[in-house]
Amino acid sequence: MSRPWLLAGGMLVGAALAVFYIVRLPQTAEPTADAVAWVNERPISRGSYEAALQAVAGDRKSGTLREDDRDRVLQRLIDQELLIDRAIELGLHERDPQMRNQLATAMIDFLVRRTEDEARTADEAALRAFYEEQSFRFQRSAQYRLAVEGAAVPLPGGFLLLKEIEQRLGPTASRRVAELEVDGSFLVGEGDRQYSVRLLDRRDGEIAPFEEAREAVEAAYVRDRSEAAVREYLDLARQQSDIRVEAEP
Repeated sequence: MSRPWLLAGGMLVGAALAVFYIVRLPQTAEPTADAVAWVNERPISRGSYEAALQAVAGDRKSGTLREDDRDRVLQRLIDQELLIDRAIELGLHERDPQMRNQLATAMIDFLVRRTEDEARTADEAALRAFYEEQSFRFQRSAQYRLAVEGAAVPLPGGFLLLKEIEQRLGPTASRRVAELEVDGSFLVGEGDRQYSVRLLDRRDGEIAPFEEAREAVEAAYVRDRSEAAVREYLDLARQQSDIRVEAEP
């Protein structure tokens, strides 16, 4: 999105000043203890300031800040607060569809990030309880050992996943293999190109042990808690808000 005001008077710090969004996100930590500036009684936290400095340094070929970058970035953060105040005064956050979408997305991102930070500190008991409750998520895929008779079809020895069988024999054969009992077989192709596929052995999918699946458990737990946080917030917000639907859906 173009921001001509940044260009005026040589004020452009660099393309990395992507910190200038009209959306002001809530701080995840108390910002007043380390504020680098205040605008209309609102603090600009040191964390936001340092993040902006890192973005500018990353945009430099040298990877370092220039002598006047620190003050210039601080002034741009102050400008950002002033512009946001004016945008709210004008009601842009209520009238502009793009801005409304940005605000909704920013709020979801905030809820997700905050919940992810909390979920990553979950103790062993919480992870194990989640693993037991959602064990179906950590089930290994079934594997099959086949023999091909009557044609030179390239098929590696050992157990194969269905997706590997599909790559070599096609989707129809893959589906039929999944339905076979051990020692069962079926024909593929026609005439001189026909051959038989026999199922020698199979390993049905089993639940991976917690220790083996721990990394996947942690990732699923964080994702599950993040989705739940958004749902819980919206449920509570609906209960505490005056919502009236005038038109038939």
